[in-house]
Amino acid sequence: MNEINKIYQEHVTNELKLVNNFDHNVLNKDKVKTKILAFLCELAKASEEAKIFSFWDNSSTNDKELLDYYIDGLHMLMSVGFELHVDNLKNYQEISDTNNAADQLIKVYQSALEVIDTYSFEAFQNCIDDYFTLGFKIGLDFDTILNNYSNN
Repeated sequence: MNEINKIYQEHVTNELKLVNNFDHNVLNKDKVKTKILAFLCELAKASEEAKIFSFWDNSSTNDKELLDYYIDGLHMLMSVGFELHVDNLKNYQEISDTNNAADQLIKVYQSALEVIDTYSFEAFQNCIDDYFTLGFKIGLDFDTILNNYSNN
């Protein structure tokens, strides 16, 4: 089992414990939208901490806060996958990408909005891939992300 799918399956197990509604088979579009908004909030916090768009801020990046915001965003994305009834996630393969961090941030926003436009697995998978790519661009590595996700 690939590592991303492993953490997703762990997340699904935890969400299933919290679900009081046994009619979870019906897609709740409002819940997906709300969780995408929560994801976008965490994405903005991580991006601000990484100084992607706050070029006027000369303070140093707080690596702990950056990682915490990023992991919180990943938790929200996994929760969106749960709402979309995603069974498995594809293994992330680092794609050669020429976007800078600001362009990648915009790409993540666009792919998140595509999820609520289509409610499709493909849009969700693209969002996951774009989010991991952004994480790499802001200095996070795959092992750090996975280890901290599991510890949260």
